[in-house]
Amino acid sequence: MDRKPRIKAMIDRDIRDIVLKAANAKIGFVSVNKIEVTNDYSFAKVYVSFLNAKDQKKSFAKLTQMAPYFRHELAQKISLYKTPEIRFIYDERFIIDEKMDELLKKDEQALKKMKRR
Repeated sequence: MDRKPRIKAMIDRDIRDIVLKAANAKIGFVSVNKIEVTNDYSFAKVYVSFLNAKDQKKSFAKLTQMAPYFRHELAQKISLYKTPEIRFIYDERFIIDEKMDELLKKDEQALKKMKRR
């Protein structure tokens, strides 16, 4: 059995746990959408979005500032030669999906009004 997928899955699970527990307490609800780990485990890209955050840019800045803390916590949980450096990437797919839903609802309402006439 190949070790790399298991190690990547372990890193993924632990980063999600650490970020969700710490960030949700200090920043607000953070959604971890996707995590990509390089083959040499030196970097982990963590794609995040924020739910119900008034100022998402400010929340993202706080989360980015906490990256060294998250890396330290990850190092405590896993035993690897090198703990990945965590890089957060703001994932706009959630916002785009929300806007698309709003537009579809408006179109649906407009169609219903047209059918009533």
